[in-house]
Amino acid sequence: MNELKNIFKEYYTLNDIGGILFWDNATYLPQGSSESRSEQLAVLSKLTDKTLRSDKIESIINSIVVNNLSDFDKKNFILMKNIIRQENSVDPLLKEKLTRKKIQCEQAWRLSKEKNDISIVKDLFNDVLTLTKEEAKQLSSNSTKSPYDSLINKYDMDLSSKTIDDLFSVIRNNIIPTYLNINKIHNTSIPSLHMTNSDLLSEMKIFLKALKFDFNRGRIDLSSHPFCGGANNDIRITTRFEKNVFESLSALFHETGHGLYEQNRPSNNLYQPIGQARSLTFHESQSLFFENHIFKSLDFFSLIMKKFNNQEDLLNIFKQNYHSVRMNPIRVSSDEFSYPIHIYIRYEIEKIIFSENIDLSDIREIWNKMYKDMLDIDVINDSEGILQDIHWFEGMYGYFPTYATGAMMASQLKYNCPSYDQFIISPNVNNMEGVSQWLIDNVHQFGSELSTSEILNKISNEDLNPNYLVKHLKERFKV
Repeated sequence: MNELKNIFKEYYTLNDIGGILFWDNATYLPQGSSESRSEQLAVLSKLTDKTLRSDKIESIINSIVVNNLSDFDKKNFILMKNIIRQENSVDPLLKEKLTRKKIQCEQAWRLSKEKNDISIVKDLFNDVLTLTKEEAKQLSSNSTKSPYDSLINKYDMDLSSKTIDDLFSVIRNNIIPTYLNINKIHNTSIPSLHMTNSDLLSEMKIFLKALKFDFNRGRIDLSSHPFCGGANNDIRITTRFEKNVFESLSALFHETGHGLYEQNRPSNNLYQPIGQARSLTFHESQSLFFENHIFKSLDFFSLIMKKFNNQEDLLNIFKQNYHSVRMNPIRVSSDEFSYPIHIYIRYEIEKIIFSENIDLSDIREIWNKMYKDMLDIDVINDSEGILQDIHWFEGMYGYFPTYATGAMMASQLKYNCPSYDQFIISPNVNNMEGVSQWLIDNVHQFGSELSTSEILNKISNEDLNPNYLVKHLKERFKV
């Protein structure tokens, strides 16, 4: 078992290197260097793939007597075998080719979005989609899952399209009809903080430290699309400064939630499957907890406002942005009530993508129709439509549903976290730390040792329940 553990330590170390290179690609890489970076990542992908693809590994696995393992090692061993099966299901040449295309497509997407010109990225997108469909087919061939479910399981081993369909029924039957039948704000005011971006970031770091983000093992930079990446004990958060600075702060707290989860995974098993984040549903539950239930709470914002002069104006604008249902075509800028609908649309489109033979032009047409039908929004340009998200242009299919399942889990945690009630009563530094510590103790420290169901049952005595999200939305938006 120790030999197998050492192999996985090498595997995750190579992933760490890739994480830093991807972070650099999204932050400081010169535009003219993308071709060399794609080559670097392709070679790294090949090396990473080799660590889990050998006759030696098969021999080690067959030599292990499972009954002689501790319960902890048994869980780790099962996760190891699943990862090896998943990694070995995809042809290494396909992985290498897909890695190159993803980097090229992502760089083209940036220019395409900036110029609002879908033709710039169309061919590369279709290439990535074709390769991703082949990847899904190969993943599916060694399991009982459909190609699309095989992609979903790359991001959440506890989810399937059937489970998502059941969970998303509250979006389809409750949230969408309510949204379409209530009054909505079309335009919100833009806050003015009379502060430089640098000073604003310095002020926010004080709150992030209070929420227990460790800047000795992490940092914040700027990128065109906020994300949390990097490596073990080297967490790289990125954000961007929008015209609406509230959006910058919202993204910052969102990515901090990801960073806190990564920093507080079990330190003794950082390089083992059992020490990894259980899923992106868990990850998104943490980022959306800190974004929606910390930053967007009026109680916490009252604390932030003390840093600024025009407090009454800011409070009214804050309510417009985060406590009112708005007409907004952009997912990352939408209010919490609309947000699950944006995810539902993407999920429904993904199911079509992997059941029919369509390309970017077809997807764009479906996208625009669904936005009209489900959000009553006319998409006026592709930068605010099909080009707004980076995910599909990076070949990330099956990822989007975790944003909504994560929001559901975040609400379930909120209503079952004793420390949260104290935080709302008095949002001071000590109570902020209390909320983070409760999450560390009840979620972060388990890594992949416990399933979604096991952790939620420990906390709330039930499985993932989407009605907690509905309850939260109705209370916040008073509908």
